[in-house]
Amino acid sequence: MSWSNETYLIGEKVKVDNEKDEGVVTRIDKNRGLIYVLFKRMREEAYPYPEALDQGIIIPLVKKK
Repeated sequence: MSWSNETYLIGEKVKVDNEKDEGVVTRIDKNRGLIYVLFKRMREEAYPYPEALDQGIIIPLVKKK
């Protein structure tokens, strides 16, 4: 599988608005327009994609080299 600009977030930590803990992006469903974030205790939440990234609801914690 080749990684594109949209899929580089999979497996990366993110900070989500109104959540105290960080989460990890598990998958991006382009057909449904959802991005899934896994939190502690195996709780997975779906957020609108790409609106959640554009509006700052999901903030990627990716360190650029």
